Amino acid sequence: MKHGIELAFAQHRGLLARDQQDALLVAGAVSQYPDLRARLGIAESQDGLCAVADGVAISPYPQRASRTVLEALCEIGPQHDDLLQDGWIGPRLIRRHVHPALCRALAGDRRTRGSACTLALLQWRAGRFSVLNVGDSRVYRIDREGRWQQLSRDHTYFQSMVERGESAADQYVGQLYHDLEHMLGADEAEDDFAIHWRPGDWTPDETFLICTDGLHDTLGQEALEALLSTATFPDVSSPLNRHLS
Repeated sequence: MKHGIELAFAQHRGLLARDQQDALLVAGAVSQYPDLRARLGIAESQDGLCAVADGVAISPYPQRASRTVLEALCEIGPQHDDLLQDGWIGPRLIRRHVHPALCRALAGDRRTRGSACTLALLQWRAGRFSVLNVGDSRVYRIDREGRWQQLSRDHTYFQSMVERGESAADQYVGQLYHDLEHMLGADEAEDDFAIHWRPGDWTPDETFLICTDGLHDTLGQEALEALLSTATFPDVSSPLNRHLS
């Protein structure tokens, strides 16, 4: 019998982008492959972190923004303990470590300044979890009965309209309203972005899905649920890091 947390992961660039604009963080390693076929591995540790960052296509260098943000998460160590919230990655660490790291890397050059991405992460330990996101990359929880719950919050103009009671959640609106209202950008002046953070409890028979809008927006909820319910993944051996380097 396998012990530990099962992690299934994949990447696909899509048909339009020349570069892979998304980045993936699994088992302490960042990957940015054009195509990484779905696979399954075992994380032997009972605490860990997974994250996705989706480069904003209209920004100058989206692929560099997404990778830089996840690499900043990999740098977290004891020197950042004062930025954690009860040991969890929360808004304070994003504002005072991750966003500054993005600005240091890309804001100093006018060619790369303004490069941007979204972020969604799941952290877990000792029967607890923490979800954080900026933008419209999502984290879902699926219980043992197959019921889906979105734990993240979409930072889009449409979602803000819904929350203010100006639109119904199922109302059709033009694509412009689904544009991002908040994101992580390489610009020191753009530091008033929204961050959604949600800790909670979990049980071993629950499943969590972290994905970019390239999955949830392209497929739609019904197709996404059907895909996950029938998905199969080839096994890979631990540690997972060797498969992402």
